[in-house]
Amino acid sequence: MSINLTQRRRNGIETKERLLQSTESLFASGGFAGLTIREVASRSGTNIASAHYHFGSKEAMVLEMLKTRIGPINAKRMKYLSEAKEAKAGKPLSTFEIFRSLILPIGEEISKSAHSRESLAQLVARSFTEPAGFIQKMHKRFFGELSQRFMDELRLAHPGASDEDLYWNLHFVISSMLGALAQHRRLNDFSEGTCREDEVGNMIERLIVFVSNGFEGGLLHIK
Repeated sequence: MSINLTQRRRNGIETKERLLQSTESLFASGGFAGLTIREVASRSGTNIASAHYHFGSKEAMVLEMLKTRIGPINAKRMKYLSEAKEAKAGKPLSTFEIFRSLILPIGEEISKSAHSRESLAQLVARSFTEPAGFIQKMHKRFFGELSQRFMDELRLAHPGASDEDLYWNLHFVISSMLGALAQHRRLNDFSEGTCREDEVGNMIERLIVFVSNGFEGGLLHIK
C-alpha cells in the first residue's frame, strides 16, 4: 500500500514537472494568450483533468512556471545583497555593489547552458509583449518586495537624491538589463563576430559597470 502511494506521489511530481516544462516552452513561443491548457496537457503526455488538478487554471499554471524560474534568481539576489551589506559593516553599499547583487544571479542562471540562456532570453522577451494586466500581476508577485529592498539600498547610497529620480534611474537600469538579456542572442550578428553571445560572464560584468555608471551619471546630470 505504501509503495503504491509513494509511486503515485512520484508520478504526480513527474507529471507536474512535465506540465511546467511544456508551459514554459509554449509561453515563450506564444505568450499567455497563445497558450491553452489543452495544448500544455497534450505536449506533456497527460490530460486536461490532470493539468486542472495540479494548477486549477491557465493563469495559475503560468505563474507557477514563472515562480520556478524567477524564484531561485530572486533568492540569490537577496542573498548577495545581504552578504554585501554584511561585508560593509553598516556602511552604505556602492551603486556597483547594489546592481551586482541584482544582475549577477541572472547571469549565473544563463551561464548554466545554451538552453538555459535561450529559454530565459525568450521569457524575458515576453516582458515586452504581454498584456499590461498580466505584467502587473507578475511584477507584484515576483518583484514587488524585491524592488523595495533594492530601492532602500539606493536611498542609503544616494541620500541626496529624490525618490522620483531614483525610481526613474532604476527603471532605466532594469530596462537595460531586460533588453540586454532579450537581445543577447543577436550580439554575434550585430557585432559581426567581434562579440560572442556565449561570453556570458563578460557581458554581465560589462552590464553591471554600464548600468552603475549610467545610474550615477543620471543623478549627477539632474543635479
